[in-house]
Amino acid sequence: MRYRKDRRPKTEDRRRALLVLAGLAAVAVFAGCDLLNILLGTDKTPPTCQITSPADSGLVNGLVSITANATDSGGIGRVEFYADGALVGADSSSPYSGSWDASGQAERSWHKLSCIAYDLSQNKGYSDTIAVQIAAVGQKSVYHGELDVAAQSREAVQFDAQAGDTLSGDAQVASGGTLSSFMWLDNDNYQKYVANQAYTALFQRDNFTQTSMRQAVPATGGYYIVFVNAGNAVVKCWARFVLE
Repeated sequence: MRYRKDRRPKTEDRRRALLVLAGLAAVAVFAGCDLLNILLGTDKTPPTCQITSPADSGLVNGLVSITANATDSGGIGRVEFYADGALVGADSSSPYSGSWDASGQAERSWHKLSCIAYDLSQNKGYSDTIAVQIAAVGQKSVYHGELDVAAQSREAVQFDAQAGDTLSGDAQVASGGTLSSFMWLDNDNYQKYVANQAYTALFQRDNFTQTSMRQAVPATGGYYIVFVNAGNAVVKCWARFVLE
C-alpha cells in the first residue's frame, strides 16, 4: 500500500513565511535596533569607534592602557586594538579596553594606535589613528591634546606631583580668540578659586594665545592646571604639560 505525503499548498507556505517576516519586523521595531537586518543578513552599516585614551600626541611608557568608545544600532561584537598595525588586544564588553607593552620602545620615538569595532553582523568600523610618543626616563604626562573651553567657562586638569618634580609645558590657542587665563594651582587654592574666594596661583598668565612655563613643584600633593574662557565663544586650544 502506498501512502501519499501530505503537502501544504504553496499559498499556505507563503502565508506562513510572510507572518514570520512580519513578526521579525515587529520585534525589530519594538527592540529599537537593526535586529531584522541582522537576522536576515542584510545589515551592511559599519559601527563607529574612537580611541578615548591615551590622548593624541600624548606621552606613554611601560604597559599602555588603551580605551575606546564603540557604537552600533545592532550591538557591538568586539573591539580590536592595534599598535603600529599589530593586534595587541581585543575586548567584547563595554567599556572597551586593551593594553600595549611599550617597555621595549626607544625613548621619544613615535607610534601609531588605532582600533577596529565589529558589529554582530561582522561589519567593521575603523577609528582614526592617533600618535603617541615614548616618554623619556623620569617624564610623566600631565595633559596632552586638544581642549574645547566653552564660553564663560573653564577646564581643569587634576594631577599629583612630588616635591622636587618640575612642571613644564605650553598651551596655544587654535581658534576662538584668546584664553582669559591659564593657572597652576595647588589643591587648597583651587578650592578657593572655584568658591570665588581670594587665591594665590603658583603660575598665572592672562589674555594670551600662546604661553609656556617651567617651574619646580613646591611640595608633594594634588595640583590643577586651569584654562579659563571669559569670552562669548568656544576657544579651542592645544596643551602639552609634563612632570620631569
